[in-house]
Amino acid sequence: MKSVLCLGLTPTLQRTLVFDRLEMDEVNRARQVVESAGGKALNAARALVALGTPTQVAGFNGGDTGRRVTAYLSAYGVDARTLTTTKAPTRICTTLIDRAGGTVTELVEEAPAPGVAALRRFMRDTLRRTAEAAMLVICGTLPPYADDTFYVPFVRAATEAGVPVVIDSHRQALVNVLAERPLLAKLNVRELETTLGEQLASEQQIVRGMREMLARGARHVFVTQGGKAAYLVTSRGAWRFTPPEIKQRVNPIGSGDSATAGIAHALVTGKPMTRAVALGLACGSANVESLTPADLDVKRVAELVRKVAQVRIVH
Repeated sequence: MKSVLCLGLTPTLQRTLVFDRLEMDEVNRARQVVESAGGKALNAARALVALGTPTQVAGFNGGDTGRRVTAYLSAYGVDARTLTTTKAPTRICTTLIDRAGGTVTELVEEAPAPGVAALRRFMRDTLRRTAEAAMLVICGTLPPYADDTFYVPFVRAATEAGVPVVIDSHRQALVNVLAERPLLAKLNVRELETTLGEQLASEQQIVRGMREMLARGARHVFVTQGGKAAYLVTSRGAWRFTPPEIKQRVNPIGSGDSATAGIAHALVTGKPMTRAVALGLACGSANVESLTPADLDVKRVAELVRKVAQVRIVH
């Protein structure tokens, strides 16, 4: 079975700290600290492997933090040999969970520039792997060192090789690849608003905005709103999906990436788009119940997918 290739330039060593109560401008002692390999593409890859789909990752990774990221990926069963090695160390991102306040705060480091030589290696190797993949999954916004056309050659190479593309991004980086006809463009409502440059306050406005993404080239568009209604728009119509209720909100970081993984897994195993979206929502919901991003409980996903409601809508 061919592997899905998850492309995201900025992996991270993810640290999740749990506090009984987090107080700003005070000394805070964590009750629990968990370390994992993270970043949007790595989260999606970890969730895909949990669901049973072999996965490779494409991104930049280096230094001592990078070696720890590689070790975690290997433990998850993700093929990390495809990451491009850099001299600069992989960034660290930190999640602060305040049990008393029920808040989750993310501290994000900017990713270091990989250098010209590493960029060339990345382009050469990833373009080749793209043509050999079962699916190309692109995750995340672009870092400052990459311009807004960076994703275009990979989507074009995938299209020419008959490899379907799922892209979870927004702004001009997404707009620039739509002409290559990706299978699915995935955003949340805030990202869709940013991409279109307008507020989308109602369901009708959201669906209209999604249809604009279709007109620009996407074959399917999927938009989420956290635990609220999500929408799928295709050339055949529009659907509203209601995510399942969760037992406990532990950590929402990685839920969007887990949803992307669920959709990709369903599609590469031959499921139609509506069923793929339902599985994606179940994966995103299951992730909220887990402390570590993309650490999916597959049995829980199977329970939740049966509780996803969908209805066709007309706007």
